Amino acid sequence: MKRREFLASAGSVGLTAAALSVTSPVSAADPFGVREFIEFRTYFVKDESKKALLVETLDNALIPALNAQGIKPAGIFVPIETETKFDKNVFVVIPHKTVDSYLNLTAKLLADTEYRKNAAAFFTATSKNPVYEGCESSFLKCFENCPKLETPVSGADRIFQARIYRSFNIDRNAAKIHMFNHGGEMALFRELGIHPVFFGEALSGKMLPNLTYMVAGDNAEQHEKAWKDFVAHPKWQEIKNNPAYADTATEISRVLLKPSSGSQI
Repeated sequence: MKRREFLASAGSVGLTAAALSVTSPVSAADPFGVREFIEFRTYFVKDESKKALLVETLDNALIPALNAQGIKPAGIFVPIETETKFDKNVFVVIPHKTVDSYLNLTAKLLADTEYRKNAAAFFTATSKNPVYEGCESSFLKCFENCPKLETPVSGADRIFQARIYRSFNIDRNAAKIHMFNHGGEMALFRELGIHPVFFGEALSGKMLPNLTYMVAGDNAEQHEKAWKDFVAHPKWQEIKNNPAYADTATEISRVLLKPSSGSQI
């Protein structure tokens, strides 16, 4: 079936497993190129002083060590809003060109004497007084239409939002991914100034199956206006009411973020 025929029929008959195969890895001839992977980490801290120490250590130790491995740009983020379920979290975004980059990361960090020196706060802490209480990690495969991490904003007032869209089964998760890639949702994001940083299908982590993405705005006002324009846009109304995309993201987590002083995103 040709793509235009598929898109014409998807709205009336739903997405089939064969149709959703468009979310498989792109070919060498694909204009978007080879897709990367994203590690999306969530650190948990006890209080604000520990959060500050963690961010300082990540800025001064982890980012240079990642760069030394050829991994860049890397991002460190903290929540803007307080008194939410995320206020004691620190988020880290690490792009990987290959799966091996991800698999070998920890071993290379442990062998990096400069990293161990700069990250002394981690290694000299005790089990009764650690820098952070724990860390969760999701490993994501970038979407076809956002195949690599992007850095669309760079100003001091830039703002970010991370979202996790969980579906109740893999078919509906694939449909939501298709909705972004081929249904027009991501294209409308770009048109209205909701700048993609990454979009990824979670291969491992919590809340599976899910897709996780991060978008950016030049500042809080621009970002808020872009979302309002998106929600009111007739194209979005058309997309979300397409029965092919019904009952996809049934659980959504979202958090507004600001970058650390050392963040490269």
